Amino acid sequence: MTLRLRSAFFIIIGLIFLWFLYIERAVLTPFILAAIFAYIFNPIVNFFSNKLKFPRTLSVIVIYLVIIGAIVYAGMLFSQRAVDESLELRSEAYSITKNAKSQLNNLPDFLKPTVNDTFSAFEKYTVVSYPSVFSFLPKAASRILGFIIFLFSAFYFLKEGRNMFDKILHFVPNDYKIEADILIRRMNSVLGSYLRGQVFLVVFVSLVLFIFLTILGVRFSLIIAVFSGFAEIVPIIGPIVAAAAACLIAFVGGSSNFNLTPLQLSLVVLIVYFVIRQIQDYLINPYVMGKITKLHPLIILFAVVAGEHIGGILGLILAVPIAGILKIIFEYSLNKINVKEKDEE
Repeated sequence: MTLRLRSAFFIIIGLIFLWFLYIERAVLTPFILAAIFAYIFNPIVNFFSNKLKFPRTLSVIVIYLVIIGAIVYAGMLFSQRAVDESLELRSEAYSITKNAKSQLNNLPDFLKPTVNDTFSAFEKYTVVSYPSVFSFLPKAASRILGFIIFLFSAFYFLKEGRNMFDKILHFVPNDYKIEADILIRRMNSVLGSYLRGQVFLVVFVSLVLFIFLTILGVRFSLIIAVFSGFAEIVPIIGPIVAAAAACLIAFVGGSSNFNLTPLQLSLVVLIVYFVIRQIQDYLINPYVMGKITKLHPLIILFAVVAGEHIGGILGLILAVPIAGILKIIFEYSLNKINVKEKDEE
């Protein structure tokens, strides 16, 4: 088989494989989540296996046990407060919506339909429905099965991830193996660094905000802090929305440990969010995540919106690193074309 025919063969096989993944995309979620999990915790497995000389299987099991223990401990520590805050926030939101609707007639006529629709949608999503046990069981079974698939997939990704890439490289022609290995390592670095950086930012922002909001006496501090942490997953827009929501709740809640007025409390909360944002931009991001993708903010924004439209929450999480990987492939291809053109000259 000639090199050109071999390349055409693998391109066709690759396209068929991508087409198959597309039509079966509904079942890919646990496998994608397992791959994300493996990218995040692979350095820890490498540390246990390479530095401490643990068997790799034992290293994965230890990490599983530590994570499960941390989740159980956090649940015991914060679950009751989270439930209490959720119930209180739901009751408060209903009261605020009711009072706001009473003021609807004071708004200009052109705003009334939009505001009324907003209130109706808000009330719709705050109503809790209780499905029957029979309708819940199939969904529960499906989620349990998906969780089991996730656990097994993540285990094998962590245990044999390097071997998987070596097997992929086995099919690459010898003339391109070194370049393909470098390219795969760069893409792995982008994806792994970004995902691990995002996890660190979610934990860091949630923890720091919870401490400061609790000290300030802001109501629903746990829910606000966790929401703000996960909002970091959405670049640019997420932190702005989280800060706006926190300031609004601080203004409406009206409680404070320092006898601040609602306006003063919301301004202090805004300052806290601004300071944390500066710490991220100048101290954390350059060292934890680095300039991983080196993408323009508009490209990042478009990638996030497009990723959410295509793949929902998973697309939202993976949009930026995938855009960075596409940028690496594009730059590599462009460099190869330029080198070839110079050689021909």
